[in-house]
Amino acid sequence: QESTAKQELAGAGAMSIKLRELIRSIRACKTAAEERAVIARECALIRTAFKEDDNQFRHRNVAKLLFIHMMGYPTHFGQMECLKLIASSKFAEKRVGYLGLTQLLDENTDVLMLVTNSVKHDMNNENQYVNGLALCALGNIGSNEMCRALAREVENMMASPNPYLRKKAALCAMRIVRKVDEIEDKFNGKIGNLLEDRNHGVLLAGCSLLTTLLEVNPSYIKEFRRHVPSLLRALRNMVTSGYSSAAEYDIAGITDPFLQAKILRLLRIFGERNVDASDEMNDILAQVATNTEGTKNTGNSILYECVLTIMSIEAESGLRVLGINILGRFLQSRDNNIRYVALATLQRVVSADQQVMQRHRNTIIDCLKDADISIRKRALDVTYSLVDETNIKSMTKELLTYLLVAETDFKEELCSKLCMAVEKFSPNRQWQIDTLIKIMCLGGSHVKEEQREKFCRVVAATPELHSYTVIKLYANMRESLSQEALVHVGVWCLGEFGDLLVSGPTAVGPDDQPLAAVSSSDVLDLLYDVVRKPPVADKASATHCLVAAALIKLVTRCPGESEKIKKLLRRFDTSLHVDLQQRSCEFLELLHSEWDPHRPGILDRMPVPEKEIGAAGSAAPVVAASGGKDLLDLNDLLDAPSGAAVPSTSPAPAAYPAASGGGDLLDLLDGGPAAAPAPAPMAGDGLLDILGGPAGVTPAATEAAPMVAFEKNGLKITFYPRKDADGSTSVLAKFTNSLNVPMTNFVFEAAVPKYVTLTMQPATGQVLPPNTADLVTQSMRCVNSTNGEKGLLMKLRIGYVCNGTPVQEMSQIGGFPPGY
Repeated sequence: QESTAKQELAGAGAMSIKLRELIRSIRACKTAAEERAVIARECALIRTAFKEDDNQFRHRNVAKLLFIHMMGYPTHFGQMECLKLIASSKFAEKRVGYLGLTQLLDENTDVLMLVTNSVKHDMNNENQYVNGLALCALGNIGSNEMCRALAREVENMMASPNPYLRKKAALCAMRIVRKVDEIEDKFNGKIGNLLEDRNHGVLLAGCSLLTTLLEVNPSYIKEFRRHVPSLLRALRNMVTSGYSSAAEYDIAGITDPFLQAKILRLLRIFGERNVDASDEMNDILAQVATNTEGTKNTGNSILYECVLTIMSIEAESGLRVLGINILGRFLQSRDNNIRYVALATLQRVVSADQQVMQRHRNTIIDCLKDADISIRKRALDVTYSLVDETNIKSMTKELLTYLLVAETDFKEELCSKLCMAVEKFSPNRQWQIDTLIKIMCLGGSHVKEEQREKFCRVVAATPELHSYTVIKLYANMRESLSQEALVHVGVWCLGEFGDLLVSGPTAVGPDDQPLAAVSSSDVLDLLYDVVRKPPVADKASATHCLVAAALIKLVTRCPGESEKIKKLLRRFDTSLHVDLQQRSCEFLELLHSEWDPHRPGILDRMPVPEKEIGAAGSAAPVVAASGGKDLLDLNDLLDAPSGAAVPSTSPAPAAYPAASGGGDLLDLLDGGPAAAPAPAPMAGDGLLDILGGPAGVTPAATEAAPMVAFEKNGLKITFYPRKDADGSTSVLAKFTNSLNVPMTNFVFEAAVPKYVTLTMQPATGQVLPPNTADLVTQSMRCVNSTNGEKGLLMKLRIGYVCNGTPVQEMSQIGGFPPGY
């Protein structure tokens, strides 16, 4: 029998190899399949040992399972063995059991409920290390039920005379506070003693527990603010090395940096939005900031936490300056991690003190040239945050200079930030347009489509700069066609405002040298060059679509080039790109003679949204209003002689309701800017009838003879008044252009006496083509509150652009039939 027992024992020993041997055999495997075979064989042997209830090598087998678990293989079959080891009386086995419990199980495992009594028993053990194992296990994987059941034991151990146990119990209490809501205040009475403890480990655990409690329930901040002096005293002692055992905690010349960082974080919570607590902290924070050596990472970590605390509390202005200057020193470090942290922190505190931040502007901009892409991106974010109305020009110049040498993968984000800054802080529209053109000249295809669209809207909403912009874009496109963004917006502007380029003043190039007079043939030749050699070959179809749209627009702006335009459009009607082919075919159809009456309205300039007009600051809303006195005296009110020329104004895309009050009339006509009616619909009066426009005739109405309201310099305006059945008067104004050149940006406005209410509909177009009569019309409706006792009078203002020159005329008309 003895020999048989010895053989069984020898077999068990041979079956259970040591953990070191298992690791060696796994490392010796050359393939994944070989490794899986070794693991499978060892797991089978371990299972056999577990079935045979082998107590001698159970802890060794569980240790091997932990290693196998770390390698990602299933080890659930060893969970119950961990519980058996925990119940053992031997410390070595208990230690492995608790380690297996925390690694092989989690708080959702059903088996965990079986270990509660063992943990409770170990907490009451005489051995402090067994107590520590139980507290660690509860603090790591304790479920809600376990935490609730063992909270009393943890509370008792927080009052233990042994600092080792007080520290473990405080850390375990953090888990209980997070897991069990109804007993979160159970440890409140113990925290004060922890914060007064002279043992750094206990004090660190107490700070962690208090931080967790305040994060879970911020309402306790006011209650625990009384402990701020204790925290400040502990921090001051560490900064001045007042602890007798300070050398024990010294790391690179810093006394216990972990505890200092924890206290600074806790002070940040107490000082936020509280002036009294912040005042208490100012002195010690200044000491930390000035006495901490920043030559090593240990000191830099303390300085970083100190800066965050300074910026979070209600600190003095001088202390905030000190904090930002510390971040400025971080930026000059050679360590990329420190510079990245500094930039990230500056991004968070940039609004604290803009003036102090500006001192470090050059250092921040230098970070844009760093080899590390993450630092460059952070530096760009901070730089964008530093831009304001006072430094927009200088900052933009520096960023444009950097754009020349920036890496390709960084240019898109840089262009985006530049465009946003220019849009937000530009001092005026001309500077904004000039700067955006520079960005597109340098950034090219890296300027996003969204930014290109915004540029076009800005230009469209600023009519006084239409000629300036199209000339500048034309000159830059002649220099180079390699930048996609510049070409796209340039082609769009040539289509919209090409007539201003051809008939405008002498153009000035990018180098401020005068350009030769631009002819319509030059414009078409430039568009042909774009078609022949698009800036980005892979996106040629998108460029060609823009060119096709510009060509059809130029039909009305350059009437003498119709055949050349038609020839260019025919290049696209067989394109493989379906959208381009369809556009070109539709545009060619529009050139047929049956579309002659409607073509000017269809090809009119793009309408501008109201919000863009408001942003442009160059247009006021059109309001047909009654005056403060009779129109017989309006010349005195308006103080503007007939025929006075003023700059052309922006179109307004809506019909405007009637209003009354002399103030509106003064705003409208007292020499200030005025807005045009909405752009023309794409059809004639018949379409207006379908859409409920003003062209319909009431059967019961009585029409009067036509009246010539204005005739001068080739422009003739004829009124067709009509008395409606409801007593109101409808007037249809028809406009005739007898010149050989078009009249663009056409605006017609009217004002009436205060006893008349006037409602104006948008004109059917803003362009009066050459040698056309009655093609563009506008409807008005008047209600005379005196029922015809006082005659209907109107004061007119007409604005348009002819041969690139803005013209404005004023006129007065009466003589309406009696009763109107």
